[in-house]
Amino acid sequence: MKVILMNEEQCQKDLNPMWDITNVEQVKEKLNELQELTDGELVHLLYVQIWSEYHPFGLFKFIGMDEDCMKFQYLEIEWL
Repeated sequence: MKVILMNEEQCQKDLNPMWDITNVEQVKEKLNELQELTDGELVHLLYVQIWSEYHPFGLFKFIGMDEDCMKFQYLEIEWL
């Protein structure tokens, strides 16, 4: 299924080369694996950071589905 990501440029700027997910295409692949989402649901996508005990999460809002297309809005990076 195709994934459309709003705020794609900001998402790319927030990614780090030291994480296991380093580009927007990889983010879209991970978001495409999600199932049974409801409109407006918030989704946390874990980015593994090799050199720290803190873990970054991308925060996304599921906008909805159209014909074979999932729409998400990138919100921010959160740390755990």
